[in-house]
Amino acid sequence: MFELFSVTMVALLVVVAGTAAGIVVVRIWRRVRNNRLAALAAGPRRALLAFVADNGEEGSEDLIAIPDDAWRASLPAALGLLGKLRGDAHAALVSVFLHRGAARAALADLHARSGVRRARAAQLLGDLELREAVPDLCGLLTDRDHEVRVVAVRALGRIGDAKAAWRLIASLDQHDPVPSLLATHALVQMGRDAEVVLSAALDHPQARVRAVCLDALGLIGATGAVGRMARVLAEDDILDVRVAAAANLGRLGARGALKPLVDALDPPAPDLLRAASARALGDLGAPAAVPALAAHLDDGEFQIAHEAAQSLRRLGGPGLVELRSRDNDHCREALALAEPELVGAA
Repeated sequence: MFELFSVTMVALLVVVAGTAAGIVVVRIWRRVRNNRLAALAAGPRRALLAFVADNGEEGSEDLIAIPDDAWRASLPAALGLLGKLRGDAHAALVSVFLHRGAARAALADLHARSGVRRARAAQLLGDLELREAVPDLCGLLTDRDHEVRVVAVRALGRIGDAKAAWRLIASLDQHDPVPSLLATHALVQMGRDAEVVLSAALDHPQARVRAVCLDALGLIGATGAVGRMARVLAEDDILDVRVAAAANLGRLGARGALKPLVDALDPPAPDLLRAASARALGDLGAPAAVPALAAHLDDGEFQIAHEAAQSLRRLGGPGLVELRSRDNDHCREALALAEPELVGAA
């Protein structure tokens, strides 16, 4: 029995010693590898910094001539710069990446079995702002991996090609879609060229899709969509969508938004929508909204009266006159907030 115990202890000691030795070897190997990579990356990193300092006007040939192993070692730094640079410096660094075959390799990796590789490839193509990659990136909008879909949306937004707008909008109507704010931001980056598609999508059966498109239209300043947004404000079946329509009509600042918002101030519109419309009229910045807002300073619903008073404050002179002519808590609160603003303006 004692002999069996001794053999077992020896075996355990051997296993522990072997494990410890293995850990030491791995750590030494990692340190040697990291030191080697740091040495390889030192020269290219200096070349990259000099390239950025010259705004990309000089040094691209030096970057293209870097040996492959040194370039791979410095790739994290190069990718970090690629995602941050804009203008001429970004265009020059993109040229370096293209000369080194990065785009070709990334396009191939979009179809890799590994989700990590697909996501990295999508991010790189977005940072390269490569329009030729848009069809393949659109294919990733239905990828089985949620994180890959998120990166694909960001990449399409960075590229900013409005041809991807409809595919992105359609991808919102699926199981486990990307966050609404992320999709909105990407659509806004596509600019006014996406306005027609966004307006058409206001008839989409999915309420979430309609709300995202309303936010995107408001953020890109799509004044041509005022009529369509006003129809959503008046007729949509979902209250949250109507509230989004009111907020974005105010954000547009277009004259045609005044009447639809004023009409939504009164019953039978729900109180939540009436309050959103009162707030939107303040954002609209139209002095013509003053009479309609003043008529709701004594509204029985607290939030509506509060929003009407705050909007009158934001409208300046004519609105402040109305606030001073009333004596209620909403008006006094708005005037108290207006006084520091008036002093600052003076």
